[in-house]
Amino acid sequence: MRYAYLVVEGPHDVELVGRLLKPHGFKRENLVARLDPYWQPLVPSKFPFGGDLSRRVPVPTFFIAQAVSVAVHAAGGDSEIANRVEESLALSRPPDALGVLLDADSTHSPSDRFMAVRDALQDKKLGFALPTRAGEVVTTHPHCGIFVLPDNVTAGTLEDLLLECAQVHFPALLADVQMLVGKVQAGAYALAAEELKDFNKPAGPRKATVACIAGVLKPGKAIQVSIQDNRWLDGAALTRPRISAVLLFLKELLGLP
Repeated sequence: MRYAYLVVEGPHDVELVGRLLKPHGFKRENLVARLDPYWQPLVPSKFPFGGDLSRRVPVPTFFIAQAVSVAVHAAGGDSEIANRVEESLALSRPPDALGVLLDADSTHSPSDRFMAVRDALQDKKLGFALPTRAGEVVTTHPHCGIFVLPDNVTAGTLEDLLLECAQVHFPALLADVQMLVGKVQAGAYALAAEELKDFNKPAGPRKATVACIAGVLKPGKAIQVSIQDNRWLDGAALTRPRISAVLLFLKELLGLP
């Protein structure tokens, strides 16, 4: 069995990885009794974690195939990625692959985002050979790579990829939602500036569009549930170039055929 440890920014990214691994025979493992002993140190044994009743238990999501076992850990933000890697690797022997997925943003280039994470990992002195550019996978042991969503070269987020998937599977719904979001941007609903604080961030309209579609597909449930259960990352959507690039990165990182 080969073991791969991936750190991502949030729960939506966890489901992105899970859906891209699904066609390769990976299944989610939720039962601790069936979990490979290699991962047991990453499962917190006490609650509340850190004494905080409101804090989500920081346990990875596990995806298992016949010869590869993957733990995907949501760091809760890009600034915590290196810390999460350091904390987790201190608990077990090094994995066969270490990967990081994070979003680009509008104020820093993808290469700057890559370098910030690479430098933070280098400062931890993990003893791994690190990639020199976003999207590259170092194939010495352990494999190591950092992917900056959506495509390592342009500004954006995971939502850009999900909107491409919506063009494939939900085109009519996407068009109507984009019309609604456009009316919000045009001030059609007399919403207060404070109410639009998050919407008016650079990625706000795209995130709102994805949230509206997910709200139709899975009313009352979180977006990650829709990513997991609905057709966003399925069939023809997987052949879109930027989706294929993420999948290729994961295949190279995990050593999949």
